Amino acid sequence: MSFLKEISQLIVENTSNIIEYPISISDNKGIIIGSSDISRLGSFHQASLEIVERKTTIAYEIDEVKKLNNVLPGVAAPIMINHEPIGVLGIVGEPAEVRKYAQLVKSHVELMCHEYLKKEMSAIESKTLDNLIRYLLNSQKPEDLEYSIRYAKMLGFDLEPDHSRICLLIEFEIDSSHLAKDGQTCDKYSWHFLQNNFSEILSYYLMDSKEDILSPLTLDQFLLIKVMNKDEPYDLFIKRLEHKIQRLLRYLEKENKCTANISIGSANKGALGIKVSYQAALQALTAGKQSNRSPRIFYYNDWNIIFELLGNGLNQYVNERLKEKLEAFINHVNFPTLAQTFMAYCKCNMNMSETARMLFLHRNSLVYRMEKINELTCLDISRFDHCMLLFFAIKNSGISAAGLQETKNPLAPGHAEDAALTSK
Repeated sequence: MSFLKEISQLIVENTSNIIEYPISISDNKGIIIGSSDISRLGSFHQASLEIVERKTTIAYEIDEVKKLNNVLPGVAAPIMINHEPIGVLGIVGEPAEVRKYAQLVKSHVELMCHEYLKKEMSAIESKTLDNLIRYLLNSQKPEDLEYSIRYAKMLGFDLEPDHSRICLLIEFEIDSSHLAKDGQTCDKYSWHFLQNNFSEILSYYLMDSKEDILSPLTLDQFLLIKVMNKDEPYDLFIKRLEHKIQRLLRYLEKENKCTANISIGSANKGALGIKVSYQAALQALTAGKQSNRSPRIFYYNDWNIIFELLGNGLNQYVNERLKEKLEAFINHVNFPTLAQTFMAYCKCNMNMSETARMLFLHRNSLVYRMEKINELTCLDISRFDHCMLLFFAIKNSGISAAGLQETKNPLAPGHAEDAALTSK
């Protein structure tokens, strides 16, 4: 097998240092592909063919090897995978001395080969799932979906419209500094290691059916397609799912020092339904990340998510008119402060007293700010319809939701700032 050539020299170097005897590995055609003596690499080893044919361990004495070409005294054993020899392990030394290591080192090499094959198979399975997900999410025509259904059946998944499925998008949030070790910056290999780790965690906590499909979309984002039990009510399914997600988030926080944003799409049937559910989950994730909700679980049909989507979904013409009318306000040097003040005002149901308490502002300072907003926007923010226009304009301006949670120290120089506002 070709993979043996890729790992042979590494096995030789690591193992030889432990047992303190020279080692060589040949393929099943007798070519030395790993050796403590690198001058022997690529040379033909006649004795290996005998080992492969007989499938048994053979010892070569000092007097015996004098008659053989490129053969050293020691013990040679076949490397067996699935009851077939894929190569030969040789330990160089006095046969009586090295024989005790033969079975141990042989088992170690075979274990490493099995682990390598397992990783290769896992990578192939992951690649095929990635292809399936890509076909499902990017399908444009009916024949594309039919191909996806056939491809899924090859992988053991039935996407016919008998079961409803729900898409979950899981996006991990990690402090990159946690990936740095010994002063070295994090790299893509660290991320790939974390991706494999997260995949195992998600499988353990969220997958409970052989029909569930988990696939990475990016280094830190996963798509989980969960199949619903026909006999289970939707509300009960969601309740169980939320319980699993809560356990997952607690584990991530405790063991991995990270968190995740998780969005849940609509329940739909068939291959087309998966695409529809994914789009709903993607919209919910985009809108949810702009909010400051905790826990970070976003449902596509949650009123707060729908409201976020409404603000973000204004068409280009409306956006341009809002920016045009509010140019003086948006370009003002204190726009961030004024915008956050107004958003707090909306959150407090347009109640000035509640807003002042929330922002730790004197009422007069708040009045100054609100009058400045009226002046710059030419809107009457005591009117609900005017407030709606300004609210959506600010939402589309990029002001983060986190800013709504900022409060001011009542002893901080807020009045100086408000004085500056009124003077401009």
